[in-house]
Formats: sequence, structure tokens, C-alpha cells
Amino acid sequence: MKSKPFSWRASKTFFLPLCLMLAGTAGIRAGSSGTNAQDGCFLPALAESDHLLGDIPGRRSLADSNGVTLNGQLINDMLWNTTGGNSPGGADIGLLQFGMDADLQKLIGLPGGTFHNSWLWIYGRNPSGYVGDAFGVSGLSASPALRCYELWYQQAFAGNAFSLRAGLLAVDTDFVLSDTAALFVNSSFGLANLASFNLANSGPIYPMATPGVRLEINPTGWLTLHSVFAQANPFGQQENLHNFNWNFGSSGGLLSINEARVDWKTLFRTGLPGTAKAGFWIQNGPAPMLPEEFSFGAPSNLQYSTGFYGILDQALYRVPTGARNSRAGTAFPARDEAVVPEPDDAAPLGLNAFTRAGFCPQPDNPMSLFVDGGLVYTGLFPSRKADRLGLAFAYGQVSSGYRSLAAQEGLPGASFEAVSELTYSIQMTPAVTLQPDLQYVLHPGGTQQYGNALVAGFRATVTF
Repeated sequence: MKSKPFSWRASKTFFLPLCLMLAGTAGIRAGSSGTNAQDGCFLPALAESDHLLGDIPGRRSLADSNGVTLNGQLINDMLWNTTGGNSPGGADIGLLQFGMDADLQKLIGLPGGTFHNSWLWIYGRNPSGYVGDAFGVSGLSASPALRCYELWYQQAFAGNAFSLRAGLLAVDTDFVLSDTAALFVNSSFGLANLASFNLANSGPIYPMATPGVRLEINPTGWLTLHSVFAQANPFGQQENLHNFNWNFGSSGGLLSINEARVDWKTLFRTGLPGTAKAGFWIQNGPAPMLPEEFSFGAPSNLQYSTGFYGILDQALYRVPTGARNSRAGTAFPARDEAVVPEPDDAAPLGLNAFTRAGFCPQPDNPMSLFVDGGLVYTGLFPSRKADRLGLAFAYGQVSSGYRSLAAQEGLPGASFEAVSELTYSIQMTPAVTLQPDLQYVLHPGGTQQYGNALVAGFRATVTF
């Protein structure tokens, strides 16, 4: 396969607002020394806003006061396979996501009611085509389309001690997730691959969603129990182009995921914050069958699957008060100075860690074992307190049935796929982030058919 020239056509959707933002920021800096009150009277507000479009003007705050929150974000990944893998080459893929949330108590006086709707516009090409990996070097990778991602109503009872959500649901917004791992670009650090590799067409996760019901119970401040029952098989992305192909029959199936979460900080009222999660899933269907040809990835048809997993997110270090409040970053507190919590609206400065592990006991499901883990440091440099540095590793083991199938086809070394990722998120403005990224993929596709791949590039994010 020959390397193709990089195409910038799809990237224009991202670079236009980014360039406008950079130009605006430059204009603000250039005009900041002037004395004319009109110079930069609008642009400085945009540069300090969490949204590129600011208050639009006055419309966003008016909507917020009535319980309606408007959401819009553009994420763009540009990744190049420099060596190894299927072939050298680069690709650009992007996602425009937009939607709204409505607090129905503010809007129409219905206590505990919430409405949510989100849409995805996906464009570009999948960089994994050059790598040949199964995990997905970009978490945005999907077939280009305009899709309804989620569309649901939620009703809370007894002061949010109990809530029920129903509608079009994507389970990867609530289950098998690590908050710390969300920084990373590789798809494996979203919903753990152990689940997505063993569910029909990866199950109702990005960019797909299916009808379902989610129940959440908060019996204490430190324990949360939640379960989802949803259509298991979202069908292929081309077959279900806009996520409205609902099927409550045998081919759609049923997926149940059940998870418990414990908050250490709330439970023990001391120490650094951390959460532990444990859960399992069951997907109904006929007994698992091997495909006709080896492919390390989710089965295309519904089949029985179950798995168990555990997740730990833990703060390892928090920047002491004196160091956090020093603008120049030169004043450090005494050794015994207390570490105080960050305010709710500030990113906690310091080091966080995560790890996840799980297994699937069916030998003819694609993945039998998954383990990942990593570290994220926020505010490594005193003058860059919103920046984040991350290092992570993920490992997925090919099941015994799939290893036998690969051996029959003469594919060498079917055993596992793994990836290590180093990334640094640069907060240019509250609304614009640039994230250089480096990934090293071992055994792309779960075999040694391709050489290990080194992938470099960056992610850019604009919040509207």
C-alpha cells in the first residue's frame, strides 16, 4: 500500500475557527497596552471565556438562566504512522459534537427532570488504516456521517438519591470509564476495549447508541450503583447511518451493564481523592462462534458475552497551598503545610493515576484479558497550571479461540496488541487546546504480521 499525500480538505472545518481564535488572541495582546477603551472590548472577553463564541452575545446566559445549556465542541486528530504498521502515512479525522441540556425544573417547573440531546458530525479518514491496529490510534475514528448520539429524558427522585433515564443511550458515557484516562487520544483509553471488543459491533458506544433504560441509586454519599439495559447490537455504522435503526427483536438483543462506584474521599473523610469501580456485563445471544477469517475486533453479529472488570482512579499528589497560589511559582510552603482541596471550578493541580483490568471467560470472544494504566500530571509548570502531561499503557490479549484461528491461517504470533502513549495538553485559551501526541503500538492487529508502529501527531479542541 503506497503512502497517500496528506489531505487538508476536511481539516478546514477545524482550522478556520482555530485561526480566528489565534488571530483574536494576538489582537488582544497587541492592543492590551493601548488606552482606547474600545480596543479589544469584545475580543478580551472571548479570550477569557470557556467558549469560543462567548455569550453569543447574551443568548447563552439567557438560555442558562432558563435552564437550557447549549453545547458545542470541535475535536480534530492529525496522526502520522512514521514507521512499522501497514504502511507509512498520515490521516486527519474530526468530530463536531453539539447539543443541549435542559433543567426542566427551571424551564417548565418539573422538579428533577432533565432532557439531553447530542449530535455528532464525523469527517475525515481513519489513521488506523496506515497502522493496521485494532485498538484505534484515534478515539474519534468512525465512518463519516451525521448521527444522533444521545436523546434521553431523566427523572430524579428523593433529592437525586434515585434517578431513571430512558431514551437513546450510549453506555460509554457512564460505564467502564476512568476519568483520568480521558486525556489520552488512543481509543482504548475510552470505554475499555475488553467490553467494546466483545460486544456486537462494539455495542452502544461512540459513535453508536441504542434505545435503553439506565437506573442509578445513591444510597450514601460515597456509594453509587447504576445499571443499564439497552439494545445490545447497534448494527454496522453504514447500516445504521444516523442511529435510528432500532430493533427490539432477536437480532438487536439485550445488553445489561451493572457497576458500583465507591468514593474514598467521601467515605473516609480524609486523604487524597480516589474512586474504585467494579462491574460486569451480560450480552444475550447464541453461543459465540469464530468468524470465517481472523480479525481482532468486535463480532459483527449478536452472540453471548459476559465479562468482569475493576477500575481505580487515585490522586497520588496535590500541589500544596503555597505553591499553588504563587504566581511566579517560586514560593513553596513549609514541609508540613497542609494540602487543601481545590475549589470546585478549578482543575486539581498534581498527579493522578488510573488502572483498569478485566477478563472475558468465553474462549471464542475476541478479547480475553484487558489491562491499562497511566499517570496524568496537571500544572507541571507553574506558569501553565491548566496544562496536563500524561503517560499510559494498554494491553489486550487475543482469546484462545482467536489465536487458534490465526494459527490455522498462518498468521504469525497472534497473542496481544498493546500501546503506550505520551501526550501533553496545552491550554492555549480556556476554549482552545492543542495536544501533541506520541504512540507506540506493539503487534498491530493482535499478530506479528505488521511491525511495531510509531505514531505521532496532535489533537486540537475548540469549545464553542
